[in-house]
Parts: sequence; C-alpha cells; structure tokens
Amino acid sequence: MTSSDRVRAVNDRPVSPAGRYVLYWMTASRRLAWSFALDRAVAWARELKRPLMVLEALRCDYPWANDRLHRFVLDGMADHAAQLARGPVRYYPYVEPARGHGRGLLAALAADAALVVTDDYPAFFLPRMITAAGERLSVRLEAVDAHGLVPVRAAGREFARAHAFRAYLQRTLRERLRDLPVEA
Repeated sequence: MTSSDRVRAVNDRPVSPAGRYVLYWMTASRRLAWSFALDRAVAWARELKRPLMVLEALRCDYPWANDRLHRFVLDGMADHAAQLARGPVRYYPYVEPARGHGRGLLAALAADAALVVTDDYPAFFLPRMITAAGERLSVRLEAVDAHGLVPVRAAGREFARAHAFRAYLQRTLRERLRDLPVEA
C-alpha cells in the first residue's frame, strides 16, 4: 500500500465489512496514471476483495469556475470513461446540472462502500470540502497526498526559505524515488 506519510484519516469511522465496493472520490488528481490516491484505492479493493468504483464529479458553483477549466475537466472525464470501460473498474462521472443538485451524491455512494479514498490537496476549497465529507460519511475516509514525489506533510515543518527546502529535498528524494505510483 501507499506509504503511511501520504495517507491521512479524515474521520475515525471504521472500514465497513459489509461494503459492496471501495470508492475512490477523484477530486484534485484527475488522472488514472501516476496517482498515489488511486493506487491506495486499488490496494484497498484488492485487500478487501471488493470492486473499485471511481467517482469523478464536477460542481458548477465553486470559486473561479469557468468554461475553460470545465472544458479541460470534461475532456478528462470523457477520456477516463473510455479507458475504464475496458476493465473491471466502475466509473461514475457526474456533472452538476445546477447549483446544489449534486448535494448528497458522495454520501449516497459511500453508504454502500467499504471505505472512501480521495485526493489530499492543501489549497483551494478542497480541504474544507474533504473535512465536511469526513464528518458526514458513515465509513472511513482517507485522503492521500498524490501531488508530488514528497508528500507535503512528510517534513513535519514549514520551510521559510527555498534553500532549506532544497536541502531537505536533496536528503530525502532518493528514498522517495523507490515509492512511485503506478504508471498506467
């Protein structure tokens, strides 16, 4: 499974042994390759001997929503649907038709899941959204830092200067290169 310093339990709920599938809620790392979060969801699905479902949703009312960004996401969703149609993973793309119409979708899908895995991203509206989801879900929600070779929380501190961060990265990067996500 993915290294433990990439994974954060968002809530203290248990994994549901009665869950029919593992749900990967794709939020920030909208890709099927090179994704630590997707790898984590796949590992859970194998361990629990459950199928994997991928939920990729697009809200219409978040800050800075625009046609250009939505076109990019929609094109990616079409690619994901085509790629996943060839295999055992169930893909659930959802585009919110009007503000608030997607409310409750994640909770409804999570109600039948063993657990939910999502992307951990420290910016934009995503931290608040993931925290709120963790409070509402009745199953375990894990957030996986999938955005770089070194997880944001791995250092255990903030760097005031780029020089200090580079020195830290030079000491730790070689080990991190042994733990890469699946290419495809």
